[in-house]
Amino acid sequence: MQEELFEINTDRVELHFSKATGKVPAVLPGANIPGRLAISGKRPGLSWEKIWRHGISDALACLPDQLVGPRLFEETDYKVYASCRDQHSQIRIAHRDSALLRDLDSGDHGRSIFGRINFRSQVGRTEFQVLVNDIPEFDFEVEVFPTKLDYGSDYEKMLADVQGIMTSLAMEYLKSTYQFGTTVKLNKATDIEWLVLLRNIVDDLEKALLYVDRRPIRGLKRELETVRAEKIKRIDSTVRSAIRRGAGKGDHSHLARGVALREKINENRSKPTLDTAEHRWLAGQLDRIRRRLVVLRNQETALWRQGKEKQTDRRQQTISELKALESRILFMQKFEPLAAAEGEAPMGFASMQLLGSPGYREAYQACMVLSLGLRIEGGPKRLSVKDINLLYEYWCYLALLKILAEATGQAIPTRDLLKVRTNGLQVLLESGRKTQINFSGQDDRKIIATYNPSFGGEAMLIPQRPDILLTLQDKDWPRIHMVLDAKYRVDASEEYHQRYNSFGPPEDAINIMHRYRDAILELGDVGEEPKEVQRTVIQAAALFPYQDAKQSYKESKLWRSLNRIGVGALPFLPDNMEYVREWLDGVLRQGGFTSSRKAIPYNIQRRAQDWRLAATEPVLVGVLRGVNPAQHFDWVIDSHLYYMPLLKSQLRQHNTKWVAIYSPQALRKPGAVTHKAQVIGVEIVTRKDLQTPWKSHRSANNLQILYRLGDIIKLKHPIENLNHQDKGQRFSSHRWTTRLALERATRLEELFLETEPEWRLFEDLKAMGISFQLSNPGTPKLLDPENPSGRVWFQLDKCSIRYAGASGFAVKQNG
Repeated sequence: MQEELFEINTDRVELHFSKATGKVPAVLPGANIPGRLAISGKRPGLSWEKIWRHGISDALACLPDQLVGPRLFEETDYKVYASCRDQHSQIRIAHRDSALLRDLDSGDHGRSIFGRINFRSQVGRTEFQVLVNDIPEFDFEVEVFPTKLDYGSDYEKMLADVQGIMTSLAMEYLKSTYQFGTTVKLNKATDIEWLVLLRNIVDDLEKALLYVDRRPIRGLKRELETVRAEKIKRIDSTVRSAIRRGAGKGDHSHLARGVALREKINENRSKPTLDTAEHRWLAGQLDRIRRRLVVLRNQETALWRQGKEKQTDRRQQTISELKALESRILFMQKFEPLAAAEGEAPMGFASMQLLGSPGYREAYQACMVLSLGLRIEGGPKRLSVKDINLLYEYWCYLALLKILAEATGQAIPTRDLLKVRTNGLQVLLESGRKTQINFSGQDDRKIIATYNPSFGGEAMLIPQRPDILLTLQDKDWPRIHMVLDAKYRVDASEEYHQRYNSFGPPEDAINIMHRYRDAILELGDVGEEPKEVQRTVIQAAALFPYQDAKQSYKESKLWRSLNRIGVGALPFLPDNMEYVREWLDGVLRQGGFTSSRKAIPYNIQRRAQDWRLAATEPVLVGVLRGVNPAQHFDWVIDSHLYYMPLLKSQLRQHNTKWVAIYSPQALRKPGAVTHKAQVIGVEIVTRKDLQTPWKSHRSANNLQILYRLGDIIKLKHPIENLNHQDKGQRFSSHRWTTRLALERATRLEELFLETEPEWRLFEDLKAMGISFQLSNPGTPKLLDPENPSGRVWFQLDKCSIRYAGASGFAVKQNG
């Protein structure tokens, strides 16, 4: 059954506005702010026959100048019916957004109009106009409230956050572009730059101030007023003082206990006023603009009077333009709210009204643009206050950049968000347009935050376009992604809460996270043969607007499932950023091996499995003869052979899968492991059986182990003989390691890290920025594939750690 919300009847028109039948969205708890219905007659001689508002007392509901009305909500269907009393007239409803009226139809040859209106995700004040025979009859303005946010706090804070972040970035951009040095105070734009900015922004400024003039927000001020004693509304110190002093007008009357009272006395009464701090601030800005225009006009006029050389057509045009701009500013200064403002606003004044209210916000932005000497266009600056779903999307990305900047200790790179145009700066953050911001993490890790990424091409059947993508790119691991999707809709039903132990995004939004995690595919990195299709998203989370008042969200299924299966949801609002911050901190403080354990067979896990296999393959790091290493090296390359004395105590000799060659300083500086080859055969021979260009100093009958080598491959990144102090060490005898260490190590000492757990600890310590040294390597033993153990100690400030196989890590205190 439909519920009527308000009715407006004139002598010519009848209009009904009601809820449509159907389910009304569940509304999250919030402040009980009254709705709005502002009615304004347009036709001269109009007569109001009936005005009624749902939920308002009868005494107020019928008043045309009353502003309170029923609350309307986004994503809700409303039914509208309007008709003309005159059978030969036609009625029409107009709105600046024609899409809002697309479900309205007309009947009776245009005499009536009816249908449904759904504001979708648009919130804020919106105005309709009713016309009879295309002549305006009356306007009515309603206010649409969000169902997912606290309208009085979260919504305005998001607006202020977006404004604050972009203004801060613009200021940083100007500092770096114009080299303002260490001072934090911005230099003023040149006169020409300032005039260009004013020329481009004056229309926006005038439009905003016209809106303020038509719909000013008044304040209250208290003034002394002489009233009859019986009409005093409030007895305060002023009234009591007047009685004690016998002040006032008229005859005295005597009350009980001998109190004498004048017939009329002064009382402080509150009255609406246009003299507010916001209007003073705007008036002050206009005054500064006009004074600067006067200075510029006087300068140009003085130059004009210097002679014919200075009397150019361009200068004449400039003077004329300055006069026109000055006239327009003077016209704006006469608007009633600004003309009524007396005095100046406090230093550094700003308020939620100035930052967020229609008209005031646009005027504030225009004035700030002029004072900063820039014009910001596009993205959040072009965003309508009403597009709350896009506002939430923008805010999520900008807030994520702020958290990343704090976590990495780096500033947001402004050049990736702003670019120079002829009239100032343009914001590159726009819905549907890809924006990518890079940060640097520990151990050369790249952290990339992308807005509006797109996945398609050969690897995808259907393109996928999430809102936000967080990419981690380590030098030794394939890149991995975390998807974050801004989902403004919230399911606040009790059934949902019982199922997930929290309110959260609708289930179809969670299903989209499953799709992103599993459906986003990419081809292998360049250089990988063959290029396989790989899954690269290890986690996908929906961001949704929710205040966790009880701090119990970690008990919800949505939080726990994010780490368990890589799909979940995170509440994210200006006053509730801790869950995203904690999740992101955990992501950044883990290395590749730890990340691979959270993936559900993705490319990173394949690499981990390969390296686990590599940890079981012994590698001999062979040295060259000290007398003539180049000759020895050439012989190994030509013959594909390498030999060494047979050692009865070293069982790894017989299980060696690879041979790596160490090139000493005689061949390169610094010395490094430069080549590797797979062992394809092993023989035991005597020294006399080996034909070499050099003579042996050993007995001819000494047993040697001979490795027959496959293709000898030059390492892409030689493993250099440098320690943590960038100094080399003596390397004159054979060493042992594993293929895992051979593929991962960048320095010689890292070859001692033979097992996966050691490399996992190595990466995690690097990711957390903890300094350590590798020391005291033990004697190499035969590797046990089922229970490998490490032989090197990680020396930290207070303790040392060694991987001890199945028993875990051995820890000993230093000192």
